[in-house]
Amino acid sequence: MGSGSSKKSTVIFSSKPQTHQNQAPVVVSVQDKKHVDLSSGEIKKKFKRYLKIQKEIHEKEAKNIPKSLQLKKEQLTQLEISFVESDKNYKAACDKVAKEQADVDKLKNPSVKAFFKDQNEFDEKMSKEQEELLEALNEQEVAKKHLEGIVSQKKTLDKEIRDTTEKLNKLMTLYDEQDKILNDIFQGKYGSELENKLEEEVEQLLDRKERISVAKYKWSNGRLLLFHACNQLAYAVKRWQDLGQVDNNNMQVKFQLATETRNNLIAASQNIMTAKRYLNNIKFPYCEPEEIDTLNRATGNIYIDMQNPERHQHALQCYNVTHKRCAALLQWFDSVISNTIEKDLAVAKADLAPKEQALRNERLRLIREKLGDDNTEDIKLENDMIDEFDTDVLEPELLAISKPEGDNGKLAASDSHNTLAPTPLPLNELAPPPSQEDLFGNIEQLKKQHEKEMAQIEKAQETNKARIEQGLQEKLKERRTKRSRLQEE
Repeated sequence: MGSGSSKKSTVIFSSKPQTHQNQAPVVVSVQDKKHVDLSSGEIKKKFKRYLKIQKEIHEKEAKNIPKSLQLKKEQLTQLEISFVESDKNYKAACDKVAKEQADVDKLKNPSVKAFFKDQNEFDEKMSKEQEELLEALNEQEVAKKHLEGIVSQKKTLDKEIRDTTEKLNKLMTLYDEQDKILNDIFQGKYGSELENKLEEEVEQLLDRKERISVAKYKWSNGRLLLFHACNQLAYAVKRWQDLGQVDNNNMQVKFQLATETRNNLIAASQNIMTAKRYLNNIKFPYCEPEEIDTLNRATGNIYIDMQNPERHQHALQCYNVTHKRCAALLQWFDSVISNTIEKDLAVAKADLAPKEQALRNERLRLIREKLGDDNTEDIKLENDMIDEFDTDVLEPELLAISKPEGDNGKLAASDSHNTLAPTPLPLNELAPPPSQEDLFGNIEQLKKQHEKEMAQIEKAQETNKARIEQGLQEKLKERRTKRSRLQEE
C-alpha cells in the first residue's frame, strides 16, 4: 500500500519481495490462523502505522537491495578466482627472483669466476645475470601490486556485502511487520480481482525496470574505472616519452620515470580488469584480457626497455596503443549507457508509473471500503512517494579504484597540453552495443511467460473462484519458503 510497488508490498497481499516472477498473487493470511476483530479505531491506528512503514520500505526498495547484494556476491566470486590466479603468479615470480639471485651469487664465487678466460667475458656474463635479476625483481613487484590490489578490492567488497546484508535484514523485518498489520486488518480475506491483475502487471514491469537499473549501475561503475585507467595510461605514456629524453648517464632520473610509468600502468591494468569483472558476461570490443596480458608483460620488462632506445620505442608503441584502445572502450561505454540503457530505462519507468498508480488507487479504495468513509477522511496516499525515492540506480558502492603509488595518476597541469587525448572514433566505426539479452537478461522470455500466466489466471478466475482461493493459500506457503531462501542466500 502507499508506494504501489507490488513486488514488495500490497494492501491485501503479502508485502515481501517475490524471488520468482512466475507466481500467482497470494493472500496475507495463513490457513487456520485465528483472527481477532478490531475496532475501527484500532484498524485506523494500524493502517497509519502501515503507511509509515510503507514509506520506509519504498525508500529502501529504491536502492534495489536484493539485486545489489546478489551482484556484489557475483563480483566477490570473480575476485576470488582472480585472487587464486594472482597469488599463483606472485609465488612464481618470487621463485624466479630466488633463482636469478642464486645465479648472481654463484657467479660471484671465486671458483666460478676462474672459469672465465678474461675480465671482459666475466663482466658480460655478470651484466646479463644482473639484468635478468632486475627483470625478475620488477616482475615480482608487478605481481605483488596486482595481488595487493585484488586483496584491497576483496576487503572493500566483503564490507559492502556485510552492510548490504544488514540492510536486507532490516527490510525483511519491515516486511514482516507490514504483513502482520495487513493480516490483522483484513483477517486474510481475498482482495479484488482488479488488484490481483494490477499486482501481476506491476510485478513484471518492476522487474524489468530493476534489471535495467542493475545494468546501469554496473556500466556506470565500469565507466568510472575506465575513466581512471585512461588518465593513468595517458600519464604513463607522457612519463615514458620524458624518459626517452634523459641522458643514459643519468640513470637515477631514468629509474624514477620508469617507476612512475610502471606504477600507472599497473593501476590502469587493474582498473580495466575490475571493469571487466563488473561485466563478466560482456565481451569488450577493446582491451580484452589478452591485450592487458600483453601490457602486463611489457610492464614487467620496463627497467630493461628503458636502457635501449629500440626497446624503449617498442614499449612506447605498446603503451600508446593500449591508451588509444582504452579511450575507445570508454567511448563505447558512454554510447551504450546513453543510447541504450538510459533510453530503455526511461521507457520502463513510463510503462510502470501508470500501473503503479492504478494499483495504489485500488488499494486505497479497498482500505476505505474496509474502514468506512467516516474513518478515512484524513487518510490519503502520498502520491509523490515514487518520485521522491526513485533514483534509477542502485546505492553507490565504495569503488576500489586502483591508484599508483606516489601520485593520483592524473597529468599535472603543466604537462596536460603536451599529451593529447586520443581522437574519438567516428560513430560508424565504434563497436556495436551488446544485445538486449546480454545487457538485461532474457526479458522477452519473461514477458511471454508472464502473458501466458495472466491468461491462465483470468481463465481460472472465470471458472472457479473458490478453487483460486484455495490455490492462493498454497502459493502463499510456497512464497514464504522462497523468501526464507532469499534471506539465507
